[in-house]
Amino acid sequence: MTAFTDLLIFGLGLYFAREVYGIYITKLMSVHIHFMMVFLFMGLAGLLGALNHGIGPHLPQSLHTFIWKITLYCIGLSTFSMLLGGLYHIVPFNTMEWLKWLPFLALVIYLVAVTRNDNFKTVIRFYTPAMTLVLLMMLYSWLRFHGAGTGWIIVSILVAFGGAIVQQSGFALHKHFNHNDIFHVIQMGGMYLLYRGALVLKDFIH
Repeated sequence: MTAFTDLLIFGLGLYFAREVYGIYITKLMSVHIHFMMVFLFMGLAGLLGALNHGIGPHLPQSLHTFIWKITLYCIGLSTFSMLLGGLYHIVPFNTMEWLKWLPFLALVIYLVAVTRNDNFKTVIRFYTPAMTLVLLMMLYSWLRFHGAGTGWIIVSILVAFGGAIVQQSGFALHKHFNHNDIFHVIQMGGMYLLYRGALVLKDFIH
């Protein structure tokens, strides 16, 4: 079931990435290319997760570990892309010319950290502050400028946080529908909400 729900995330990720890329081609806004990357890396993480949970136990330990690390890299790249997308929404383009290097530095630190320790708690320690920052950016835009799409993204992040709490709690509905499966279902709901927001989000125009 975990592999199956991972494959659903893969399919949704590719579909949402394609749709947001279509908006980018039309409007040529930085937010759309970065949110397209968010969904692309989410989808790749889902595919790798399916491999990890499906055939991973039958693979040599070294290959199993390699697939798991690449999965964590994809999660980091997805979070990095979302952080950049949020910044391009609330920060002028000229400022982003130098500001974008700060998320890039954080990404490098994350990649080094998960290479050394691939426990999922390492991911949470980087994911939580990054997503909290995106949440604050969207709240700022929503409260001050009523930015289009920000409400959807705010709810999607709150849903993602809820899913992470469930995943870390170990709560399960059934032996064949465990905490990872519940997390994936919640994640798919969050992806849809994020997609709705990303479609109409705009680059900095204030």
